[in-house]
Amino acid sequence: MSRTTLSLNADGLRIAGITPELDLSDGPLIVALHGGSYTSTYFDVPRHSLLTRAANNGLRVIALDRPCYGRSDALPADNITFGAGAKALDAAIARLWDDYGTHHTGVVLVGHSIGGAICIHIASQAPDWPLLGITISGIHDVTPEQVRKAWDAMPAGQPVEFTPEQRRTFFYGPEWTIESDIVSRAHASAAPIPLAELLEVVSRWPDQAAELAANITVPVQYLAFEFERLWCIDAPSMRSFAAYFTAAPIVVSELMAGIGHNADHHRNSQAFHLRQLAFALDCTQRTARPATTATASAK
Repeated sequence: MSRTTLSLNADGLRIAGITPELDLSDGPLIVALHGGSYTSTYFDVPRHSLLTRAANNGLRVIALDRPCYGRSDALPADNITFGAGAKALDAAIARLWDDYGTHHTGVVLVGHSIGGAICIHIASQAPDWPLLGITISGIHDVTPEQVRKAWDAMPAGQPVEFTPEQRRTFFYGPEWTIESDIVSRAHASAAPIPLAELLEVVSRWPDQAAELAANITVPVQYLAFEFERLWCIDAPSMRSFAAYFTAAPIVVSELMAGIGHNADHHRNSQAFHLRQLAFALDCTQRTARPATTATASAK
């Protein structure tokens, strides 16, 4: 399935992206935001492509390169923050809606890892385009001490390039959860991460997460993983994080077994992707419900 490359003007900043060539006239427009140290092609690794799986189910996913990654412009060196990235992506998604909106019911954001934090930033500001819901994964607010120490020890003043061995250690579960060559196959989507992002995700972000989440008024899906190594995850801590979304009409949360941080690249990625796509469809269906009809809320 061929890909269309996109270049969007986000208030003077170029934001790039990819999407399958599809002829669609219904359903949500799903916009995917990658995590740190990857580009938009994180979502398009062969045999684990969210873009392809969505297209096979009649849904469009547009994966964007966040600022400082891939073909997108970099943020100013003194303003590489989640908030600044969210502002640029908000403007880029507004341009996407101008281009694709007549064919879709609204936008559902998919955010992985730091991309999940960016989704929360965007949704907390109630964007002008029609946001239907957000599905986030690989994000939390309690970091293992060894991860914090590793990030703090990175050399100052330069982007961080993870080795394949570091990616294997931090981003993937046990051997039985992945194909033996997945780290090398996903290498094409790997990229340096600005040190400022690594430091923010273990410092400023944990202090902001609850306040930002409390401002979100659309449905939320929160997926966490059994073999998460970048966050302190168990069932109680996952429920605590999901509880931050106090204004969301519905919060669906799940701790998925047999998966590590880079859920999209694990053997069980199809189950993970289908959960995200089903949630996006549910968000669209909510817009079709008459305003006078009561809906159940599950948190």
